[in-house]
Amino acid sequence: MNIRNATTLSAASAVLLGLGVIGTAGAAPIACGENPENNYMTSTGVDACLDSGVGNLTGNPDNDLFINGVGGDYESAGKSDGPNTFGISYDNSSWSFGASFWDMYSAGAIGFKFGTGNTPDEWMVYSLTPGSTSGSYEFFAGSKDGAPGGTTGRLSHINLYGVPGTAQVPEPMTLGLLGLGLVGLAMAARRRRQQ
Repeated sequence: MNIRNATTLSAASAVLLGLGVIGTAGAAPIACGENPENNYMTSTGVDACLDSGVGNLTGNPDNDLFINGVGGDYESAGKSDGPNTFGISYDNSSWSFGASFWDMYSAGAIGFKFGTGNTPDEWMVYSLTPGSTSGSYEFFAGSKDGAPGGTTGRLSHINLYGVPGTAQVPEPMTLGLLGLGLVGLAMAARRRRQQ
């Protein structure tokens, strides 16, 4: 194989790797609460549901239900309807925030607060996939008095939480290209030795 063919092989492999990385972006949504008696939601751009409940996600360390519960390692990094350093935004099916979040935090979580009149669950918090800055969500109303869809609730606000420190987020495409480049160099060196 000559250097031109090795380069072509490396480029083709990089394209296939890129398609594989892009393909994982549409992974199945992760549910937060599966009890049809409760309100629950699914989201993409996240790894796992950390907690859910009734009440409010204030972003205030004195009374935020997540920070004062299982999210003790996290601090408030912003709120869509309050201090919003990272440009947190949402619509009726998606959410996003600025990538600069990952310059300050080694791990992240995103909390969704719905207006459901204190019916469980009205808030859900997910751990963020490292490097994730956007995703989609779907809210499912639970049942009320045995009837499905007993509550309807719009998204009230989104809270962003972070664990201080620098995230070590590998860039799959860059690492793949580096690996393929090293393979190409090794193949070229081997070819020279054989001549």
